[in-house]
Amino acid sequence: MIGRSVKRLYNAFFYSVDGICACMKSEQAFRLEIYFSLILVPLGLWLGDTTSQKILLVGSVFTVLIVELVNSAIERVVDRISSERHELSKEAK
Repeated sequence: MIGRSVKRLYNAFFYSVDGICACMKSEQAFRLEIYFSLILVPLGLWLGDTTSQKILLVGSVFTVLIVELVNSAIERVVDRISSERHELSKEAK
């Protein structure tokens, strides 16, 4: 039972890494956000006076990255479902 859970967690981790790598290759906006985060995370740690401020500054950078990953996933699902133009697909993207 525990072995299966560990294997599932192991697989989930590498599926996530594969998804992030695919997003890095295909999404220019995500690459730019990663590059900016390399500057903004240390800057947020340096500028924040209290632990709460540091968490909020760095957390907002990671929130942007997570939202971009979710957006890319939604776009890929819409593209996989149908290649024809549709108003709902346009709204989802």
